[in-house]
Amino acid sequence: MMIAGRKGQWAIAVVAVLLFAWMHPYNGIRHDGMLYMAQALKHVDPAVFNGDLFFKYGSQDSFSIFGRAYAFAVVTLGVAWSSLAGVLIGQILFVIAVGLLVWRVLPENSRALACCILAVTAGTYGSLSLIHFAEPFFTARTYAEVLVVFGLTLMCRRQLATAAMVCAAAALLHPLMALAGILLCWALAVQRHRGWLWLLALGIPAFVLGYSAVAPFDRAFLFYDAEWRQLVDRYNFVFMTSWPLASWLALLADLALLGALALRQRDAYFSMLLKALFVVGILCVGMALLGSDLLSNVLVTSLQLWRVQWLVHLVALVFLAPELLRAWRGTRLEQLAAALLAYAVLFQDLTTGSLAMLMGLLLLYVGAPRGWHLSRFTLWLSAACLMLAVGYNWWSQAGLTIRMGEYLLGVSALDAADKARILLQQAPVGPLLLGMSAIGLIWCVRRSRTLVGVILIGLVAFTAANWDRRFEITKLVENTPVQGPHVFSDIVPPDAEVYWQGDALAPWLLMHRRSYASGVQAAGLVFNRGTAIELDRRRDVTSTFDMQREICGLLNALRSDKGSCEPDVSSLALTCEADPLLGYIVMPNRFEGWALASWTPGVPEVGRESTLKTYYLYSCAQLIAKSKTINHKAVDAS
Repeated sequence: MMIAGRKGQWAIAVVAVLLFAWMHPYNGIRHDGMLYMAQALKHVDPAVFNGDLFFKYGSQDSFSIFGRAYAFAVVTLGVAWSSLAGVLIGQILFVIAVGLLVWRVLPENSRALACCILAVTAGTYGSLSLIHFAEPFFTARTYAEVLVVFGLTLMCRRQLATAAMVCAAAALLHPLMALAGILLCWALAVQRHRGWLWLLALGIPAFVLGYSAVAPFDRAFLFYDAEWRQLVDRYNFVFMTSWPLASWLALLADLALLGALALRQRDAYFSMLLKALFVVGILCVGMALLGSDLLSNVLVTSLQLWRVQWLVHLVALVFLAPELLRAWRGTRLEQLAAALLAYAVLFQDLTTGSLAMLMGLLLLYVGAPRGWHLSRFTLWLSAACLMLAVGYNWWSQAGLTIRMGEYLLGVSALDAADKARILLQQAPVGPLLLGMSAIGLIWCVRRSRTLVGVILIGLVAFTAANWDRRFEITKLVENTPVQGPHVFSDIVPPDAEVYWQGDALAPWLLMHRRSYASGVQAAGLVFNRGTAIELDRRRDVTSTFDMQREICGLLNALRSDKGSCEPDVSSLALTCEADPLLGYIVMPNRFEGWALASWTPGVPEVGRESTLKTYYLYSCAQLIAKSKTINHKAVDAS
């Protein structure tokens, strides 16, 4: 179904923007957004947070201006509004930047399709598809991506000097994300004039500075020892040889698509641009494998050169749109190739998506030119199999979300309304069906501008009302005033180390205190050996108690009784004795006569409990003293 004319294309583009918003809802401060919030808090209150494990041995915050800008926003707007506004503005700017790129490089008839492709794609890259561009949480990466895409548009306009300045500005926010754009700009400059190769001579002073132990160039002479590398491998995903097969297939599919499009591009300059990006991608991956995986060099590993995949993936998807239209209007073999490529766009983060991409490229650029024939029956059979695969992926992913919801809420089955809502929200198929329905409705009333406008306004209102999907407990935590009062702040000293079980953000936001140990702090161990060794030591300290809590959680789930098994206070005291640095522990388990204080949120907790959850504060000094007294009495009695 197509809507003809420029106005119809604009209507589809608007629906694509709304589709992007449905695919990128706001769920609060999570994932790496927690680390950037910690960076902001460090600038707000350095006396407290400079000693946090994430910053104690150094952090990447020293190479970016983002933390300082975020701190200003936090002080001015508060934690909740600064994060929400940061994500919203970042997504708007990303849509504008990509829109300008699409309008610059593509013919009019394929622009709307390109917008739809970029709206529904997961945009994942790297190991295990853990990160993606246009993230729905507040980080420096999104804003660096926006500037690089703006720079890419300038490159397409052959304004390399301005593009280089824009990409350099992106490096002030996130050097690793900007590196792909900077290298591409340099590669295009070299294509224009070989004199730009002399920039490689800058490596000589960098080598001298590194040899003189000037940071960060000194990392060029720093290598991971066996212990440090083992810890990085355990907690992180920067070594490409540790990537699973699915991640390698996704990278191969992106590079293959970009290479094929570069060879098929009719515009000579755009073809040169795509070839330059392809070469940059290959070189970055090769240098990452050599310098990081083989030589264990800290500088090369810290640069995370494999991140070039984000730009390779985005650019390839932009230029894919006209090829899809051409293939869809071609022979039956080309139509099957188009269907495979469309499936790959939807499920790029799955192994089947990468294989479909490679198979589609093979049929389109090898089979079709050689006259491979495809019968009508084979085409329809293949189309049916693809539709079944789409349905299976959609149902299995939604089913996993439903089962997780049933487990968290402690119910045997969600009601029909909740299941329908999950199906409609399950990316990418659910939002895509909503988008197709919206386009179909617009097509039905296309002769009436008023009705089309009313539909679009209604869709915008619906999207705005459903974009913020934070739980109430999340809103409560994020609305904690930066200047206080904070939970337990009248008891816990500002320099104390707090271990809040199962939550990294709570000590930082709710208590305005340092976090003793958490998984998100592992992001810093790639850059600093001290962080790696200390985090591993602290995780060992808490491992026994954490394991007991996990076993109890499993037993309670099997028995359908949340109170049948609880961690005991003796293991809590042993955890405190293992490290004098650990000052306080916060957990939802109550030990009568041991807790210093308690706190109950004003909203229900998201979890198996149907009532309000209460958190209890325990002092390690008190736990150790009381447990020793009890043990002495027990010995005397015996």
